[in-house]
Amino acid sequence: MANPNFKGRQAGSVKKTSTISDPALGDYKIVFDEESYNLIFTEPLTQKEKTVGYFTNLNNALRKVVKNQTIEKKPTYTIKEYISELETNLTNLKNLVNHE
Repeated sequence: MANPNFKGRQAGSVKKTSTISDPALGDYKIVFDEESYNLIFTEPLTQKEKTVGYFTNLNNALRKVVKNQTIEKKPTYTIKEYISELETNLTNLKNLVNHE
């Protein structure tokens, strides 16, 4: 019987992962395995990595990248400007994915 005090995976257990790293993602990369897509931000100055979010599908992870990139571009938007910029960035990413 398993010890109830042990938590997590077995010692030595390793999940196979892959990474999506693309210039379109900027300072972000997506590390994924069979269960989730983990969005990682790399601080440009210090090169420290920070997990921004955990997603169940790639589409949601990419939407988060686009949203964050839009926020980083400009500190103040009107509603119309923000929606336009967000849609433009989403369209550019979709075109990149569809053309390759």
